Amino acid sequence: MKSHEHFTQMLLGFSAWEPGAELTVGITELAELLCCTPRNVKLILRKWEREGLLRWQPGVGRGNHSTLTILCDVSQFLTDSFHELLSQGNVREAVELLQHKSLPVNVRRCLQEVWDAQFGFVAEEGESRRQDVLRIPRERVLSTLDPAFVAVSAESHFIQQICHTLIIFNPASQSFQPQLAYAWESDQEKRTWTFYLRKGVRFHHGRVLTGKDVAYTIQRLVDLDSPYRWQVEDIVSIEHPDDCTVIFHLREPNGFFLHYAASIALSVLPHDVPFSERAIVGTGPFRMLEFTEDKLVLGAFEDYYRERAILDRVEIWRVSGAEQAKMRYQLPEQAEQTVSSSTVLQGDGDGGNNIEFQEIGCYYLSFNFNKPGIQHDFYFRQAIKHLLDPVQMIEKLRTQNRSPAGSFLPSRSQQMTFQSSTIEEAAACLQKSAYQGETVVLLYGEGKQYGEEAEWLRQRCEQIGIRLEARSATKAETLSDFAEKHADMCMMGEVLQRDIELGLIEIYKNKCTMVYRFLDDKKRGIVNRQLAGVFGLEQQEERLEALARIEDMLRDELWILFIHHARRIDRYHPALQGITLDSFGWIDFSKLWVKSFVTSL
Repeated sequence: MKSHEHFTQMLLGFSAWEPGAELTVGITELAELLCCTPRNVKLILRKWEREGLLRWQPGVGRGNHSTLTILCDVSQFLTDSFHELLSQGNVREAVELLQHKSLPVNVRRCLQEVWDAQFGFVAEEGESRRQDVLRIPRERVLSTLDPAFVAVSAESHFIQQICHTLIIFNPASQSFQPQLAYAWESDQEKRTWTFYLRKGVRFHHGRVLTGKDVAYTIQRLVDLDSPYRWQVEDIVSIEHPDDCTVIFHLREPNGFFLHYAASIALSVLPHDVPFSERAIVGTGPFRMLEFTEDKLVLGAFEDYYRERAILDRVEIWRVSGAEQAKMRYQLPEQAEQTVSSSTVLQGDGDGGNNIEFQEIGCYYLSFNFNKPGIQHDFYFRQAIKHLLDPVQMIEKLRTQNRSPAGSFLPSRSQQMTFQSSTIEEAAACLQKSAYQGETVVLLYGEGKQYGEEAEWLRQRCEQIGIRLEARSATKAETLSDFAEKHADMCMMGEVLQRDIELGLIEIYKNKCTMVYRFLDDKKRGIVNRQLAGVFGLEQQEERLEALARIEDMLRDELWILFIHHARRIDRYHPALQGITLDSFGWIDFSKLWVKSFVTSL
């Protein structure tokens, strides 16, 4: 441990220090605090004296304690130490220092200002030129970034910055556009699909993309038994007669195949590099520089086949506390501002703007039909439905960025009428059920607001005699079999990707979704038979109507209960240019630039 780290450890281990004040302390006590031997403590104290940090008067004789006199400005020392931790990328240690219970209030306030200034857009002066950096705070640990297993909207966005697919779906035009492939075609039966790859597209490790990489990516989903395997199971064989041509031969005619080719799961990976989640190699505008529990760092890829990203680096830091959740796109000098939610892009009157984004998807409650319990009782589920009244929940919890949901799609919910239920209606349904007072376990996602909603439901259940145990689950727990084994119900959210049709189908086919995992084989079979009819429909409007009927069945049978849709609001500085939102509400990093940086050159 470095000398300054030891000194910080000592300062925080005792009461508040002031320059010139003496502290009587034993060498043994210091040895325990600094986790070293008494001999080393004396060496450390002498070093601190030489550095002018303190004055040490050793005790004379057995049992006589030493005296320490702090000579430095403690606030400045801790601030400098905090800066050093941040400059070295030691995020976790910096957070631990900021949150230390013994940190003086005035120092904490100073460090908090330094910490807040780390986020948003930062211009770092380098040896040759300035580096434009976007630093984003995230409250939770990032889950997998493997395209074969990704199950979270934020992580899906990051993958899209690192990797590319053959084609991409444009929600505005409801059409497919070139990405790694510049053209494609199918035979008349739509059983054989041919894609023509761009020439000279390079992976981050320098090799040029070929059809062999596409074939490897598809086979990898099968070999790993990916949750997205269902998207490629109809592929009988893949040909790549030359480096720039890929031919897919399907078992059955499939006019829906382009949707799969644009899926995030089919982000093309190189066949000659063993996959490592800590060093993903793709063809996107950013390459992975670092990925740890505390930080994800993406750097602009100089040989990107399209326009180079204007940003030089994007850093996603894991932080604690919700205050910084909306600081993604701020500039360091921007003051805290009041958020308004009336328009999509608007000024807030203080020199800043807001991005309001309506997520496509919803928060819902699903019942676990793969575990014995009262949740199999229709009348019990009906009682929960009356208790889980989204209108009352939104009103009581004052969640203005929420709206009642009756569908996965906000556009459908907006056409519905929502009426509040009463406690008496819930109690009447419970009387008809077989409920005998047993404890029912509800699992819900991480986040303060989700905890408040679960507690609100628990209290409502208590009013009619239902014993509900509400438990928060980490992202890792929700993606494991923990939920199936321990939960009777789960409150979770789904955010659909830009291709809404594929997103709706994934809810029922992807093994990561709670809807899929909580349906038993019989119910899943019913859904799959209806989905088979969807794939045979030619027109998008017909497919969406068929998907709506599946959704209505799940709602009417009370297999799931829709709760609410979310609108997210992020602050951004008016100098921010190039704003392009994806379906997850994230800005495309490769398009961003900051006007104030450019004009100051």
